Amino acid sequence: MIVFLLIAIALSGGISVMNSQNAQQKKKKETQESFTRPKPTQPIKPTIPSVNRYQDDKVFLENADSLFRPALDTAEVQIVKGSVVFRQGGMWMYCDSAYYFPNRNSLDAFGNVEMRQGDTLFVYADKLFYNGALRHAVLTHGPSRNNVTLKDPKVTLTTDSLDYDMNEELGWYTTGGRLEDDLNVLTSIYGRYSPATKIAVFEDDVELVNTKDGFKMYTNELEYNTDTHIAVINSETRIEGANDTILTTAGRYNTQTDNAVLTARSTILHRDSSMNVVTLEGDSIIYDKASRISRAYMFRDALKNPQPMVLNDTANKMTLIGGYGEYDDSLRRAYSTEYPLLIEYSQADTLFLRADTIMTLIRVEYVWPDSLAHEWSSETRERLKGYTSLADMGKDIHITLETVPEGYREPGKGGKPVGFEVKPKSSTPKPVAPDIPADPSEEVELEEESHDNDSLAKKTDIAKLDKDSISEVKVDTTPKPRLDKLGRDSTFLIPKDFHIAKAIGRARFFRQDLQGVADTIIYQEYDSMLYLIRKPIVWNEDKQIYGEQIDVHFNDSTVDKAVMPRNGFMAESIGEDFYNQLAGKKMVAYFENSELTRLEVEGNVETIFLPQENDSTYNKLVNVESSYLTMDMKDRVLSKLKFWPETTGTMTPLFLVKKSQMYLNGFRWYDALRPRREWYGDRWRWIDDLGEVPELLDEYFKDTSKASKMSPAIQ
Repeated sequence: MIVFLLIAIALSGGISVMNSQNAQQKKKKETQESFTRPKPTQPIKPTIPSVNRYQDDKVFLENADSLFRPALDTAEVQIVKGSVVFRQGGMWMYCDSAYYFPNRNSLDAFGNVEMRQGDTLFVYADKLFYNGALRHAVLTHGPSRNNVTLKDPKVTLTTDSLDYDMNEELGWYTTGGRLEDDLNVLTSIYGRYSPATKIAVFEDDVELVNTKDGFKMYTNELEYNTDTHIAVINSETRIEGANDTILTTAGRYNTQTDNAVLTARSTILHRDSSMNVVTLEGDSIIYDKASRISRAYMFRDALKNPQPMVLNDTANKMTLIGGYGEYDDSLRRAYSTEYPLLIEYSQADTLFLRADTIMTLIRVEYVWPDSLAHEWSSETRERLKGYTSLADMGKDIHITLETVPEGYREPGKGGKPVGFEVKPKSSTPKPVAPDIPADPSEEVELEEESHDNDSLAKKTDIAKLDKDSISEVKVDTTPKPRLDKLGRDSTFLIPKDFHIAKAIGRARFFRQDLQGVADTIIYQEYDSMLYLIRKPIVWNEDKQIYGEQIDVHFNDSTVDKAVMPRNGFMAESIGEDFYNQLAGKKMVAYFENSELTRLEVEGNVETIFLPQENDSTYNKLVNVESSYLTMDMKDRVLSKLKFWPETTGTMTPLFLVKKSQMYLNGFRWYDALRPRREWYGDRWRWIDDLGEVPELLDEYFKDTSKASKMSPAIQ
């Protein structure tokens, strides 16, 4: 056994020595050999497996210059750099570098980020955080791009940070942004935009600026269509233009055609060149900036508390109220129907006017400025009547000219320079016309004529006088402006706006001193006239006048004259069933302090009156017929009555007066139709406060001829 073990040890040692020698020899041989790896024929790139790369639920890496995967990273992440391209469905994503998470189907991209979908959508940013499973992208700004920009063919959206959902094709921002198309620029704190539907929604500090007209819209909530350029208003909104301002809370505004449909209580302010403002208010308004016409409506049935259309012209001191109204800003004309009411407060006593239709407009008249509007003295007016031109007036103005411009030619003297005599230089003058040299090239010498004041004592030489300089003075034959009786030149007239109101159909008006009805009433501020046409009636205190037409003139806000040019009739209530009555072809009544002071009647004069006795009683009735009449009143008492040239009549004691003697033919007492007001709550109100036409008044205007058809209340 011992021998066997010794032999085994010896053999193993020998084998080890042999292996060691063989290893040394192999190593020596390897050091003597050399090997060179062949160069690659193509750049080494990450291998992309061949699969369907148009899957909408997968994010694929399409290109990168380099790819690196950290060995110790527990999550599967690939770091790609250089011309990086990703794709999910039809959306392409580009960047300089990215972290790509294939298992999570997401990526974080950095540097010159771009998202592109066909030729319809482009998004640019510095950073992109994309979740492919949700198809949701978050883009922010950074060093490579100082903002995030979303573009489609007509729209550019700019913000600091943008969320984009590919499923809904919707992008939104929450930290402020700007959307711009080919017509408008919109900014807000929050906004969202869908390239597919072209609908943008903005909230908080929304501002729209129109690049065509320059108007601006301010609101807190707005929906805007970039294709139709229509803005849908959902909150309190202010639209400011060059001449108009709109205040509303709901409606639609076409920013391309400047047409608006406002569906909530809204107000439009129109400004003219003088900054006078006309406001139009209504439950609903249609606004057309192109035609400059606004239409306002009252929701009489749809609302619990309907409010009428209100047009207020502060410059002309007029308010128009009604169920429907419109205003033409270019013509400065207003129109209202559905129980309209006009309140005209340019004078001390307010005029209230109602009718089926009311129209107001502005008439421009040329008037004298305040500096020329005053009256001259009677002596001055008499002297100025003789002038027909400014030249005539100038002859009477004595002004001494102490100095005369050198070479000045006096009109009408053949062009001769004032104060000089023209003589030729040669000793033998040629025969020429006075003050014109025979040869214009000859030198001439001008010598001063003698003057008493010796103010022109020097001599002046003129080297040459050409034909133009010595031509005769032409007389201006242009017609000069004529002067009025006050000596004022019409060229000094200035334009001034005057208000006109027309009430058509069952019209009636109310003033403190005067009330009236007529089928048509026209009020003109420029001549202070109120025209009542067709079946007019006017009341003043206990007096009533009516006829085919009545023209009323105002002076300093009070009535001073009323004219009935055809078939006038006047009546005054005395008491019980007795009335003073007067009829004639033409009648003119004069008022002072709202009281009748004089009456003039001509043509077929008929009158019935009860003269008042000294004890203020009435004992007799007088019936008179004549061709002319004048009547003067003082303190409401008859002071003078005159009939001419021929008079016929009767005088009957009251106890003998028959019913047939009490009234002239055609007499009616229309007190039941008289417009009235009553104090209700905190202000005066019309009895027909909503404007409904009283039944009796409607019956009066329907009747055209036969009084027997009318109600007994107005017989």
